Amino acid sequence: MNRLFSNGDTSGTPFTTAEVAERWECPEQIAEQQLTAFADRGKLQTKEPESGTRIWWQPSDGTQEDDQQAKLQEFGAFVSAVKDYAIFMLDPDGTIGSWNQGAKRIKGYSEDEIVGQHFSTFYTEEDRAEGVPETNLEKATERGRVEDEGWRVRADGSRFWANVVITAIRDIDGTLQGFTKVTRDMTEQREYELQLQRERDLIEQIFETIPVGICVLDANEVFTRANKEALDLLKINETDLGDLSITSRDLYDSEDTPIPGDDRPWKEVFKTGQSVYDFQCRIDQAGVDHEWLSINAVPLEDGLSETDRIVISIEDITDQKQRQQQLEQRKTELETELGNILGRISDAFFALDEDWKFTHYNEFAAELFQKSEDELAERSFWEVFPDRNDGQLSNEFREAVERQEPTSFELYDEEVDAWLNYNVYPSESGLSIYVHEITDRKEYQQKLEESNERLEQFAYAASHDLEEPLRMVTSYLQLLEQRYADELDEDAEEFIEFAVDGADRMRNMIEGLLAYSRVETQGKPLESTDLDEVLTEVCDNLQVKIAETDTEIMSESLPQVEGDIAQLRQVFQNLLDNAIEYSGDDRPRIRVEAERDGEEWIVSVSDEGIGIDPDDTDRVFEVFQRLHTYDEYEGTGIGLALSQRIIERHGGEIWVDSEPGDGSTFYFTLPAATQPNT
Repeated sequence: MNRLFSNGDTSGTPFTTAEVAERWECPEQIAEQQLTAFADRGKLQTKEPESGTRIWWQPSDGTQEDDQQAKLQEFGAFVSAVKDYAIFMLDPDGTIGSWNQGAKRIKGYSEDEIVGQHFSTFYTEEDRAEGVPETNLEKATERGRVEDEGWRVRADGSRFWANVVITAIRDIDGTLQGFTKVTRDMTEQREYELQLQRERDLIEQIFETIPVGICVLDANEVFTRANKEALDLLKINETDLGDLSITSRDLYDSEDTPIPGDDRPWKEVFKTGQSVYDFQCRIDQAGVDHEWLSINAVPLEDGLSETDRIVISIEDITDQKQRQQQLEQRKTELETELGNILGRISDAFFALDEDWKFTHYNEFAAELFQKSEDELAERSFWEVFPDRNDGQLSNEFREAVERQEPTSFELYDEEVDAWLNYNVYPSESGLSIYVHEITDRKEYQQKLEESNERLEQFAYAASHDLEEPLRMVTSYLQLLEQRYADELDEDAEEFIEFAVDGADRMRNMIEGLLAYSRVETQGKPLESTDLDEVLTEVCDNLQVKIAETDTEIMSESLPQVEGDIAQLRQVFQNLLDNAIEYSGDDRPRIRVEAERDGEEWIVSVSDEGIGIDPDDTDRVFEVFQRLHTYDEYEGTGIGLALSQRIIERHGGEIWVDSEPGDGSTFYFTLPAATQPNT
């Protein structure tokens, strides 16, 4: 920068403001301000001649001259070195005449690149198209100074938000000499302000749209602000804010007793500085019946002073309160109804919660377990009955809770010396248990089983003993036919044939009855059994009949089940034999299939034979029940009854689906093998 007032050569030499500004390369206005300050301190002398152009000069004292020179050089260097502001000169037409370090940093141009260019270079295309640069110069010319904010463009094309001050520079006679332009990069501040504005807008939006009343109280308990929800809940007008106190609203507790002012939540907050939550009360307002409110009061602190404002949130809980009252009333009604029901239940009943504690206990349970209700209060089942905490009862209870599935079981209770039937119903809140004493039924069942066992023994003995006389009858009839064949006429031979055939049928029936009576007593333990193997063996046994009738047997892969292989062979043989026997005139076609259903298999044997009338599907499983005469179809009428008993022994069931002329499908269920053979 050009030196001004240098040693010796300028002492006492007058300079105009414009000359000083030119040498300092700063705006004339800034130069004049600094020169005036120096003159006020006696460092410079000044005079305004008749021409109107103010002049400045230094006193001739050498020491003072050197000091002043240093100060002026320091000021000029400051303007040039400023980095936070872009400070530069413009000609009257807007051409850039000077450039400081701040301008270089902010705008990205070096002095050589930009001096001599028009200052509109820094404006966006949109602003240039609208003539913003020229307008700013016009305003500065008219007003002396103009301030503007907007987007400006750097040398690399990026934008920044700028605060710009343009000041007109005039000489002593008022002629426009140019402009000073001071620019500050406000991008970060603008982003911060925009972020604050967005947050304020968001808070304002939440404040007005949240479905909860929000209001602010000052230290005098006067509303200073409230959203629409709060205005509606408290039935106040927005125009009253700033004048209306919250103490003007009467509040009542659940007993309809007025709540004193000192007991209200905002009083507590002002007093202690601590928040109060879920303060429930009823507000008494015209046209509103028992409007219940939940109030939260929180101090609004700025960290500089004690609590002087409170934020209050208000929620209308009238519906919630009404539902709560209805539920409590319904609970009372249900407890009364439950008490009446439990009083009418003839079984012992008790209920346990999730901690196994008794919640209900009727008089039959008290009588059965010999415990009064007082002895059970607040006590768990296992505490009252410690001996029952191990074994079947404990396992069944705990499994029902874990699986959340009802269960029933029977057990002998040594403590009450009785057989008990338990029906257990789990829920998320515990167990409901019905207990029925079945000692009489168990004793009757035991007697019945003993009676059945004796009957089976009798049937077996009778069947076995009848076989010998029948063999004798058959043998003697055959002997009679052989010895007296020449003496017997045709009718006699026919009679003998009928007698032998009847004896044979009687023997087959006895053998079938014998097998029927021995299903339980002579059966082998159930074990993993391959049904493919069973079917193969049965087909081998029936191979002659299969070959004679040209029977086609189709089967998919059959599963392994828990069963008595000998008895299952009997079932398959009975069903296949019937399917062939009742095939009608067509070639017998039989299909054997199996389908998994949970823990069991459903096996089916289908044929295309003569079928069965649906009205007779139950009869076919009765002992010695036949749907056809002996002349039409052979058989004893015990095969399906025997099959049913075998399947029932395996814990399954058997049934038939059939229509006359459309064939029959026999289904039976068997338990799946727990450990299939490999």
